[in-house]
Amino acid sequence: MKKLWILILLLIIGAGGFVYFSPMFEKNPPKITIKTDGYTNLKNPIEVDLKDDSGIKSYTVVLMNGNNTEVIASADNPNMGKNVTLKIKLPKNIKANEIRLVVTAVDTSKWHFFAGNEAQKSVTLEVDKVAPDAQVVNNSYAIGRGGSAAAVVQVNDKNLKDAYILVDGKYKFKLTPFYKKGYYVALIAWPIWENNFDATLVAEDYAGNIVREHIPYYWRTRGIYNPKDVKIRINDKFINQVAKRVLERMGMSIPNDPVEIFKKVNETVRKINEAKISQITSPVYEEKINSFYIRRFNPLPGSAKRADFGEKRHYYYKGEQISFAIHKGVDLAKIKRAKIYANNNGRVVANEYIGIYGNALIIYHGLGLYTLYGHTSEFKVKKGDLVHRGMVIARTGATGAVFGDHLHFGVYVQGIPVQPLEWMDPHWIKTNILNVINGAKRMIK
Repeated sequence: MKKLWILILLLIIGAGGFVYFSPMFEKNPPKITIKTDGYTNLKNPIEVDLKDDSGIKSYTVVLMNGNNTEVIASADNPNMGKNVTLKIKLPKNIKANEIRLVVTAVDTSKWHFFAGNEAQKSVTLEVDKVAPDAQVVNNSYAIGRGGSAAAVVQVNDKNLKDAYILVDGKYKFKLTPFYKKGYYVALIAWPIWENNFDATLVAEDYAGNIVREHIPYYWRTRGIYNPKDVKIRINDKFINQVAKRVLERMGMSIPNDPVEIFKKVNETVRKINEAKISQITSPVYEEKINSFYIRRFNPLPGSAKRADFGEKRHYYYKGEQISFAIHKGVDLAKIKRAKIYANNNGRVVANEYIGIYGNALIIYHGLGLYTLYGHTSEFKVKKGDLVHRGMVIARTGATGAVFGDHLHFGVYVQGIPVQPLEWMDPHWIKTNILNVINGAKRMIK
């Protein structure tokens, strides 16, 4: 009899251990994630994620609208799986300013006497069916391929989430708060590698309401906006004395084939360098501005222009084309180690070796506008320094992937390289940038 009781006790202990440790009786309730910013426009579905180690058995979504309670989604199916994503559609005839969603989920575990583990989560949503009020206050009349422009806009919404200018459906330009509440200003660009241009003011609130307003810019198609095709011959001297040196400075392996050496510098290294420059020149640091002023840039007075912005460069070696690149600045030449001047106030954000650009200096001038000075032989300022008009900031050189001493001068707007000749022209700056911003300020007043 005693042995029987011992056997029964062991069976009870074994059964208890099985229940406690078996995956069939897992004890963790489902995890419920309701993806929302706390707002709804009643149009966009609310996404709900359900996760559980043993699998989801059932769920219920209850809508509480004032004194009314309604089940708007439910399911009871032990084969739904461990990860369930719901797209909850809300009734569009809701009149209340606020609603509440309660989500309940039960897993397939045998815990709690085969009833499973239950979890519940709720969220309160503010109902906002009104899209932001967005309009263009003033903008530059025209823009050319590779060029820059200005825009001042007005955006108002109590639940505003984001507002920006979208170029060609993929380039986002940040808006900077300007002068009075609800007004914003931005410099934008037409990337030289894009054949077409379109600019749209986009405003979105937390409820998911979006408004898009076209910004009218005429396309400027003549003059400096027609980049030339240039044929450049590469020889063994350049590959051995210049290209190899760039790869060594970059800490990269050197191929055995001379063509592959040049291609690695002109394509792989260039891509790395331009990505880094874009990253450095993308931020807009101002939280708000009341005005904006910029003078013409003339970093190398008395120099001669040796290469244009947007040049389509075809590189040849022993009569065969081996590589291609688009030039992202203008090349200016004077005498060796010529003084390079700052023409506008700004802050140095980089002074370092950047591959094909050699020893490069990058200065921020405000509102997302940057200037780059490449191939320098000597820096006169360091990162973090404030520069002022008339200061000598560097000297020209032949560092990087170059044939001789000169200055590569680049201008960037929020990470996009733009035509430097525009920013070297005082009339263009006044007409297309300063008058637009100042004119908008007078309208706002």
